[in-house]
Amino acid sequence: MRQKLTNLIIAIVAVAFLLPSGLVLAQTPSSSNYSVQESSFQSGSDNNASSASYGARGSAGNLGVGIGESGSYQAYGGFITPDEEYVELVVPVQAVDMGVVDPGVPGTGSATFSARAYLNDNYVIISNREPPTNESGDVIDPMTTATTVNTAIEQFGMNLVANTSPVVQGAIPDPQPNGSFAYGEAAPGYNTPDNYQYNAGDTIARSVTRGYGETDYTISYVLNVTTITPAGLYRMEQDLIILATF
Repeated sequence: MRQKLTNLIIAIVAVAFLLPSGLVLAQTPSSSNYSVQESSFQSGSDNNASSASYGARGSAGNLGVGIGESGSYQAYGGFITPDEEYVELVVPVQAVDMGVVDPGVPGTGSATFSARAYLNDNYVIISNREPPTNESGDVIDPMTTATTVNTAIEQFGMNLVANTSPVVQGAIPDPQPNGSFAYGEAAPGYNTPDNYQYNAGDTIARSVTRGYGETDYTISYVLNVTTITPAGLYRMEQDLIILATF
């Protein structure tokens, strides 16, 4: 008897972001007589233009801009430069509904999220939930190593790149506004087109070299069933966790 997998739904519903206890902040010049909130030498700028109705930071020009760094330090030149490090994960409200999946015909889908960071050394993004599971507790077999789709066996996997097989889907990580300002990438195992993988607890994305800027990511999912896959509604609520590393 041929079984059908009905309404596979992957819902990205939870987001967490964590900073290590040894949080490092940009140094603020100060003494017993003064404190400078942010070191600045500018012309025509205001760091705190505000009233009861608005708040703004504005600059008519900067005397120096850019990034200076070595193995021991990192500094930003420019007017609006926050003095505290942070990491942020933004996941739109979304659900990936693959509908009815038949044996030999892979189910596919995609979802998006963004990671943003400032001044931390690097970050990693972890997917922490088990693969799709039905009401009876049956779990779709995950692709524990990166590989291409084999429609003859049960499989569940994902990646974070642009693919052409089994369908055209996905996109490479997209730094905003370009690769000079953000450094996110798909992690090993999730960075090869048309190869999919999934292990609960895997790092699926990370920053390299530097941990600042915003990178937009697209997750591509693929799922196969066989004639002996138990039918039912399979669901995965995918938690993404971002961790700053120092």
